[in-house]
Amino acid sequence: MNILFLTAATGGGHVKAAQALMQQMERQNPDCKTMLVDSLKFISPLVDRLVTGTYLCTIRTLPGIYGRFYDLSENDEMITDLVKSFNSLLSHKLYSLLESYKPDAVVCVHTMPLQMLSCLKEKGVLNIPVIGIVTDYTHHSFWKLDGVDAFVVAHEHIKRNMVAMGIREERVYACGIPVTESFLSKIDRSLILERLGLKLKPTILLMGGSLGFGGLEAAFSSLLKLPRDIQIIAVTGYNHKLQSRLKCLAQNARGEIRVLGYSEKINELMDACDLLVTKPGGITVSEALVKKLPLLITSPIPGQEERNARFLIDSGAAVRLEPCRNMEIGLEKIISRPGVLKKMSDAAGKLATPHACEDIAGLVEELVLKKSAALCMNQS
Repeated sequence: MNILFLTAATGGGHVKAAQALMQQMERQNPDCKTMLVDSLKFISPLVDRLVTGTYLCTIRTLPGIYGRFYDLSENDEMITDLVKSFNSLLSHKLYSLLESYKPDAVVCVHTMPLQMLSCLKEKGVLNIPVIGIVTDYTHHSFWKLDGVDAFVVAHEHIKRNMVAMGIREERVYACGIPVTESFLSKIDRSLILERLGLKLKPTILLMGGSLGFGGLEAAFSSLLKLPRDIQIIAVTGYNHKLQSRLKCLAQNARGEIRVLGYSEKINELMDACDLLVTKPGGITVSEALVKKLPLLITSPIPGQEERNARFLIDSGAAVRLEPCRNMEIGLEKIISRPGVLKKMSDAAGKLATPHACEDIAGLVEELVLKKSAALCMNQS
């Protein structure tokens, strides 16, 4: 069984979700082979720079513009149709990939390749299961596609919204967002802290995704102002300039601080901490929920992250504080009340979907087997 995974480089979360599911599928079925392809890079480096570059530049410098476009596109059919038409024009570029790899199913963790494949299915040139995984805690009209066999969403609430949007209920599965197997086991906190040269005391983890976005510097400065005896672990991802700035700020700080770049040990860092301060990217959130880690949300990117934040706050797993609004005062109130942190941790545990990878892998395999059985019946 060959399964093709398609993504786009608009952040590291999509790739992490795909890799987690690929590893699970190969674990549970030794005959399964998987391949991950960045759809835009495959189609054209120029297209990739145009789309991905524009997106990253916009959310970095003009996030409000992106948020406005995101909201408008949900209710403006002309914008939605324009985006889908653009992806339809690119869809034939994926045909050579499909012909050469000959997958039994395609899993998309980004809406752009999913729209392309939906177009190919509707044209009748693709006749295999196509599965879309929504890696945020929200829905959007970009996902309303007729040529998709199954949509995987994070929660039953999102499923209801997708159905209300016009997608048939039997095509929407609330399996959750896949996280890698390493997040499913817990490591002794004292061992991790000792390895980092830290003490066994209240510890805050600060993250901004793989690109180090989300007002990390302002949040870090607010944390440094806390009168409480805490220690901080800041993860800046691939943002090396931000890492250098935070290290400079930490030089005169009172408490113990560790400033890290991109880390493959996020699961361990989460086990070592009492609270996660982060922008609410879908994958980071899913990982934190599995770890039952309370979330303090700061500087979400307008659009899907704003909606992720709203979902988490309404569910009781998170609170939101902005660095420019006396964040240190709000932080002190939260940290000084263990009962609040316990309630947030319990709420996070209720939202967690630790078996998402298993459930999604089972779904993909089931769809492949159903398709194979249908083809056999037609041939006979």
